[in-house]
Order: sequence, then C-alpha cells, then structure tokens
Amino acid sequence: MVQLISVDSVKRKLKFDYLKIKNDPESKNLEVFTQLLGHFIRPQLSISELMHETATTLQKQFRLRWVMIGLKDKTDGRYRYMFMSGMRDEAWARQKTKSYRYEDFSPNSNGYKAGEMSNITRAYLEEENPLYDDDVNVVNRPALLRAKRKAEDETLEADFLDTLIVGPNSELYGWIEYSGTVTGKFPDALTIRHIEVIASILAAAIFPQK
Repeated sequence: MVQLISVDSVKRKLKFDYLKIKNDPESKNLEVFTQLLGHFIRPQLSISELMHETATTLQKQFRLRWVMIGLKDKTDGRYRYMFMSGMRDEAWARQKTKSYRYEDFSPNSNGYKAGEMSNITRAYLEEENPLYDDDVNVVNRPALLRAKRKAEDETLEADFLDTLIVGPNSELYGWIEYSGTVTGKFPDALTIRHIEVIASILAAAIFPQK
C-alpha cells in the first residue's frame, strides 16, 4: 500500500530546507544584493547613500581590509575616489587627492601592471607596482610594505583589485577597489563574482542620473 505524504509534511520540509540554506554562508552573501537593491524602491534614489553603504557592506560581508569606490566627476570628466570603508584617515586623505583619466583604466597603462581576471576585474600586485617614497602613505600599514609573498593566495600590503563599474556602450562610470581579506588572503573567485554583480547594480543606479 502506497503511503500518502501529508500536505503538512511537505510544507514542513520546504520550510526546513529554506531555513537551512538561509543560514549557509554563501546564501547569506545574497543578502548584500537585497540590501543594496532596497535603495531602488525608495522615493528618491541617493547615489551617495548607495555608494557609501556599498563600500561598508562589502568590507563587512566579505571581510575585506578596506574598500574604496571611485566615480567619474561630472565637472571635469576625471575619475576620483569618493567613498571608502576601512581606510585610515591619513591614507584616505592622500587617496582623495588623486585623479585619473579614462585611459588610466586600460590594462597595463600609465606604468601600472595588472593581471586581468575578467573584462572588468584586474589584480595589481605589489611586486609589479612598487610605491614611490612619497606614495607610501596611501596604504593602511606602510611598515608592511616590501614583505615577501610566501604563498600564491597571500596578499601583500600594496596588492589590490579593481572591478570596473561599466554602463551601456562600455562607458566607464567608476570602479570598486578592494584589498585582500582580514586573514591576509585574496578574495576567492566567488567573492569577486559577487562584487562584479554589485558593480552592475551600481551602474544601473548611476545610468538614469548621468
């Protein structure tokens, strides 16, 4: 005789499975998208608030040492750091004085060497991009500069990754720049993919307000 499955049993299993996956670390990372997309249903979308929350949320959720977001300045068309989380005051003050041209974001341009991970994400390694003496204060921990890398997944103090914020027709709106994790490792590939999706969300927010 076939035993019938009760409706209540089905509902209990569905709920149990949902609660189980909801507490999974990878599932929790999806909450970042829900949180940021919540800005789109507000009466008025504030790009400044969205960018600030993005920097803070990325740093906390993915345990990054720091995050900076730069955008194109409408006044002169140059790109500047505007939002951050995790930078010490002196380093952030120095970073905010920098400005870049569109051409500077091409791989291996302007003297910078990058490893391309995708069409929008690049890795800049300290060994290939040594800081000059007057740039030492752009990093959080200058005393750790010029250390030796002991493993392929280990980050050095001046390592960083850039994920570009790109709109229609490949127009560059800005970029997300981020460090390694608090454990001294590079963000894993899934984290980088998450950040690339978030960059697309930021582009969607910027596009109507260009």
